[in-house]
Order: sequence, then structure tokens, then C-alpha cells
Amino acid sequence: MREFDEPSRAAGPGVVADGPVGNPTVLVIDPAGEALHDAIPATWRDLTDRLRIVWLRVPAAPGWQSTVDAVLTRHRDDVQPVLDVVTSGPIAADVVDLVRRHESLVRSVLLVDPEVDVDDDFARVVVRSHDAADDRIPPPLPLGHPDVVFGVVEELNRME
Repeated sequence: MREFDEPSRAAGPGVVADGPVGNPTVLVIDPAGEALHDAIPATWRDLTDRLRIVWLRVPAAPGWQSTVDAVLTRHRDDVQPVLDVVTSGPIAADVVDLVRRHESLVRSVLLVDPEVDVDDDFARVVVRSHDAADDRIPPPLPLGHPDVVFGVVEELNRME
């Protein structure tokens, strides 16, 4: 598994967002801390015409669990919130546990290369790396990777 403790990843904003408020929301909880420059990764930007993407950069948000609670709680009074959460690798189990407290608000937790098996109705693995010698990127795949975006979009379309 890759390590995400580079000091540069802790710089920059803890949360960045794009897309219309009120649209279905995808909360990306990123242990690697992509989106360094006040914008979501380019691979996700085409989705912002129909989705609100909220990108939480864990290295830049040491209290990320309380930030997730705050973001999800903000949607408590929405008439019919559509919230999906995406995360990966080392924090997948923590995110699933956190979302259990907001199950009525969250439609799904979409996982990329989780380090543990998850047995919840609302959690699904959407991308799993091969971790083979010829892989150029060790697991977990970065959440901005095109394969991740494809897997997430495919699963979101399946749920509609």
C-alpha cells in the first residue's frame, strides 16, 4: 500500500467543491490529498454539470471525521438528499463506520481498493487494483484516476 504522509499533501485546502448546490452530491474522502490547488481533480470536472462534488483532502484536514459529520449533517433537512461517498484504501473502514451514523442521508459508500472486507448493504467496491508487478500505480488507486471516475459513474448510473 502507498503511504500518504508527504508534507506537501497537507498544504492547501481541506475541502474543495464544484457543481451546483442542490444537485446530487458525491463526497470524496481522499486519504492521498489530491486537489491541491483549490479545485477538484480534472478527471472529475466533467461530472459537475449534473453533480455536486465535494472533495475532502484528509492530509489537509486533520479533523476529517468531524468535517464529514458536518458535511453530512448539512443535508439533514434536504427534502430528498442524494448523497454518495467515495473513499479508498486505509480509511475505508473508518468511513463506513462514520457513514453508519448518517445512513438515512447516504445512499452509498463507493470504495476503491479497501484494505478490509466490507459487509454493509450501502457499501460497494467499485475499483480494485491488481497489485501485480507490471502495475505502474500501487494500490490504492488515486481517487482522481480515470478508472476510479469510470467505476464511480458506472455505479451511480446503476443506482438511478
